[in-house]
Amino acid sequence: MTTTQSTTPPALLEVCELSKRLAGRQVLDRLSFGVAAGQAVGLLGPNGAGKTTCMRVICGYLSPSAGRVCVGGRDVVQEGLAARRLIGYLPESAPLHGELRVVEHLAYRARLRGLHGRAARTEVERVVERCGLGAVARRVIGQLSRGYRQRVGLAEALLGAPPLLVLDEPTAGLDPNQLREVRELIRSLAGTQAVLLSSHVLGEVEALCRELVVLDHGVVVAKGPLEALSAGGGVALWVTIRGPLAEIRPRLEGLPGVAVSEAIELPLEPGVVRCRLSGANDAAARERVAGTVFAAGWGLQELRVERAALESVFSQLTRERE
Repeated sequence: MTTTQSTTPPALLEVCELSKRLAGRQVLDRLSFGVAAGQAVGLLGPNGAGKTTCMRVICGYLSPSAGRVCVGGRDVVQEGLAARRLIGYLPESAPLHGELRVVEHLAYRARLRGLHGRAARTEVERVVERCGLGAVARRVIGQLSRGYRQRVGLAEALLGAPPLLVLDEPTAGLDPNQLREVRELIRSLAGTQAVLLSSHVLGEVEALCRELVVLDHGVVVAKGPLEALSAGGGVALWVTIRGPLAEIRPRLEGLPGVAVSEAIELPLEPGVVRCRLSGANDAAARERVAGTVFAAGWGLQELRVERAALESVFSQLTRERE
């Protein structure tokens, strides 16, 4: 396992030698890591690595087969209720009451959090504002877009201001605009609450987290600061183009040896798209990218080479265990 030193304060979340067997299969095998107060940690790994199972054990939905999980010094098994009061959990598919209005659902969840009367109303108003739900607060949840439903799920996790947020694939299935909005919302929480965020998308974790825990086949294969784990990797090409996102991505994907690992429209510059390309590691490949942009009549604003180390490290770590 690759481990790098991290100068972080004592852990709010402590996972110690955690193991879990399900249906006779070892899903988690002696996981150990921590998340400090105010810190954002990415739980990274391919599909089936054990990320969701790990989060369910942390949140008390599953009991560990071995090992220990503590939140704020409270054991999630021995002091389950006290530990869960310190956690806000957003599963990949948030269990929302589709027939309720947004404020009705949040008021109900606030009562389950032990909030009543004016305290509950004040808290619902706070999370509605924090998550940008004011325009849909009186709408029925079943009529909302997936992006807004994710916001409602995140607002629910924020009720009572728990010190630890556990977010399982929070942007899965969102369109580029929804993805950007939810990312910005999660980023705004940094420093005020600890966040453990799972994803198999490298760009997602890079955008939101400075510390990483990499899982593969239920084992921690690397952990530490993003910068340290990224040292010594390959090369990526960042290209910024003025043009239509829907046309840019497939056109670049069609180039020999080029893969588009990320393509987003910049939030403050409508019509400007930034792409992260892997495989464009030589001058000839970069010339093909630039030529394609010019031939399409788009505006090439930036072409920048960057070490794509995390992608290389992730691929190497997960391949080693196949």
